[in-house]
Amino acid sequence: MRIMDSLETGTLNAARRMKALARNGYEQEDLGSVARDVAALWERSLKAADLNWTGKHLFAITQLIQAADWQGAASLDVIRQAANADKHDASPNHEYDELLSALNALGSSLDTLAEVTPGLLNELPATLRVRRLVCAVYEVFHAGETIYSFLAADETDSWRTADGLDEFQVENRHTSEIETQLAALSSYTLNPAGLDDLKKSLLESDSELWQIMRMDASYQQIHDILAPYQHKLPLLPGLHREDEEGNVVATIAQALIAGASPVVGPRSPVHITSVRAALLAVFAQVPSRLKPLRVDRCTPQEYRSLARNCVAFDDALGVMVTDRGVLLIRTGR
Repeated sequence: MRIMDSLETGTLNAARRMKALARNGYEQEDLGSVARDVAALWERSLKAADLNWTGKHLFAITQLIQAADWQGAASLDVIRQAANADKHDASPNHEYDELLSALNALGSSLDTLAEVTPGLLNELPATLRVRRLVCAVYEVFHAGETIYSFLAADETDSWRTADGLDEFQVENRHTSEIETQLAALSSYTLNPAGLDDLKKSLLESDSELWQIMRMDASYQQIHDILAPYQHKLPLLPGLHREDEEGNVVATIAQALIAGASPVVGPRSPVHITSVRAALLAVFAQVPSRLKPLRVDRCTPQEYRSLARNCVAFDDALGVMVTDRGVLLIRTGR
């Protein structure tokens, strides 16, 4: 994604936030929050586009692009002033219509900004969509297998409320290699004390629980670590994991984005072909500026809440693409 595309998406989202506030009700701090977020986005993006501006404040940058006759500079200054007032004034008074008009003007003026700042056409560095994950590890000794179940959960959850994101079943002999790689992830902790109640609950639900881990990672990182060990097949084809349709869709999506052939265990070739075709149809709806896509999972609740602002979706398949270029695949619960 180019810097300009990120800027356009963020500005459009801010305008949507403003319209939602008008519909649902708002306080001054809500308007100030929008202004601060937009000012930060623009300052960050403009500095990324022109390294000569790294040490400058948004006011100085706005003056420079105004001197270059960019027509959106006055609107950017409206946002900047509102953001400053929200940070420094005891009781800021924001004008809703003025802020919304400024956001709309910024969005409509973006095409000409690249003439002033060509660096806006540069690509943004690839980023990871990170979340705090809990991994419940189950040892199925009689089968010679270990299950790594990745959950979105915290100290308030139990086995009933923790959201399952994905599950990988591997042969026991690979656990040392896998766990060495997991331990290298950010904020990795084995059996964290703060999750004692969650661990107890998971153990009550399934006596084969061995241990739990906590880490900060992206779904892509987890996928890359576990995929090569999934019953030694090339790309997550394992027997038990594919019982959940969302896992199958995630497997095929990862393969398509990587330019590989999806391999999904003994699944029917007709079924695999059908999912592949449906995913490609979704990909075709996505603007090129949002590619390459990043894959992540989401719960049904998250899926419903994000559906309004997605750029492409297939509800039957349980997938959507966000305006940040993330392919979200719905989990089973």
